[in-house]
Amino acid sequence: MKRSQLFVILLSGLILASFSTSKKTGIKLAKKTLDNFCEFIPSGNSVVEGDTVSVQSFYMSSSEISNLQYQEFLDDLLRKGELGKYNIAKVDSTGWTRDNNLIYVESMQNYYHKHPAYDNYPVVNISKAGAELYCEWLTEVYDSLSNGEMKLKFRLPLRSEWIRAASGDLLGATYSWGGPYLRNNKGCMLANFLKMGSENIRRNPETGEMEVIRTGYLSSFDHTDITAPTKSYFQNDYGLYNMNGNVSEMIADGDFAVGGDWYSPGYDIRNESIKEFNRPEPTVGFRVVTTFLGREIER
Repeated sequence: MKRSQLFVILLSGLILASFSTSKKTGIKLAKKTLDNFCEFIPSGNSVVEGDTVSVQSFYMSSSEISNLQYQEFLDDLLRKGELGKYNIAKVDSTGWTRDNNLIYVESMQNYYHKHPAYDNYPVVNISKAGAELYCEWLTEVYDSLSNGEMKLKFRLPLRSEWIRAASGDLLGATYSWGGPYLRNNKGCMLANFLKMGSENIRRNPETGEMEVIRTGYLSSFDHTDITAPTKSYFQNDYGLYNMNGNVSEMIADGDFAVGGDWYSPGYDIRNESIKEFNRPEPTVGFRVVTTFLGREIER
């Protein structure tokens, strides 16, 4: 049976029944689903632009939202006839070839958002408004799953929440794994980012200064295919994947994305890294957080 013939909700590997099912689920399944999809981030402090900010506890999806998860949302909009929302949320796959500095990405435009091989890769080339609609949809899905017993609101994270989740209790940590290096003691890369070598460095003949030249060639000596699957590399202390690199992640406050991406050099995938985000891009995706609005969750 084709995926388009059966609407399912995939939450981090747990496949739930469709909306048409009459089977009641309840609080236990709702909690189990949340625990399989998200990680609990306890209250604590976060350092943002040099200021220490108090952050209340929340849940955050353990990985970036995948192509499959986002496509299920789009399929449901079409199933319901919500074409206005669909047009806002749909993927703009032309983003792969919009930037003339990128090469070897033509196939990504044709296959990345459609081929099953990329189901578990992070969704990109969507707008912030589309990501926010996904959060609203997921809130409705979860309310239906729990029969209204456990009220949660899914949304994009605030920057202070994102940094809290990335840094943990190591205030001011450079990367989500705590250390200042991009490899572990076994020589393994700890994130997906743009690797540059001596071939990317030149001396400006006029100023004598060293310059980095971005040729568009994407190094893949750590076996990544531009983006990496949403659950790649190593989890941080809170069980979160790819907080640094892979795709920059949208935040709720302003038109920005944080954490760096596959086209960022190592310095630009730090916990504090931030860039402007004004339109769908192949380097930007998102993950969700949820705040608790109702019944207490026992952990």
